[in-house]
Amino acid sequence: MKVIQKSLLALASTVFLAGSVFGADEFKAFPIFTDENFDPNIEVALVGGHMNPSNKDLKSAMMYGLEVSLDCPVFTLPGENLLRQQFSVNRYSKNSVDITTIEINPYYFINLSESFFVGFGPGIGGAHVDVDGGETTWMFTYQVGAGVKYYFNDDVFAGLDLRQQWSVEKDYLQSGEKEDVENFRAMAKVGYRF
Repeated sequence: MKVIQKSLLALASTVFLAGSVFGADEFKAFPIFTDENFDPNIEVALVGGHMNPSNKDLKSAMMYGLEVSLDCPVFTLPGENLLRQQFSVNRYSKNSVDITTIEINPYYFINLSESFFVGFGPGIGGAHVDVDGGETTWMFTYQVGAGVKYYFNDDVFAGLDLRQQWSVEKDYLQSGEKEDVENFRAMAKVGYRF
């Protein structure tokens, strides 16, 4: 039942995102090549927060990383709503287990005011798991998340993301059993738009 709920949540996010794109008044494919005025609005942010793994052998702990985001170069939406690609690298270390995640999370952002945005979307990635005295392995991950972002001026912003992440299979050994990297996290960010 839990797997079905997770799958439905990921599917619903994807369908809503796709519906928002294809229901738009104006649609531009590959604006990076076709729109001479395309500006990726690159942002770089430091992120940090708390990761709560579902694995009984892992403990809740601090997670930190770096996020780079840009307006989607594959297609754009009309009006004030934005689709942004968010690339992130995050690190968790606790109880002799180190996890490094690499993710891409496209978010559909809606502006609630000139400075305040709310966004959501699915994502995919990979997790590198290193167990002291044990295996080192890569695992394919998928996630769904939502967040808010506030711009103090044209360049400086802060935000908060909530994200649930799952791994496709149980793939690394700890305590003699295969485990996954399912986790929930809350991450704050502060960044700069170039």
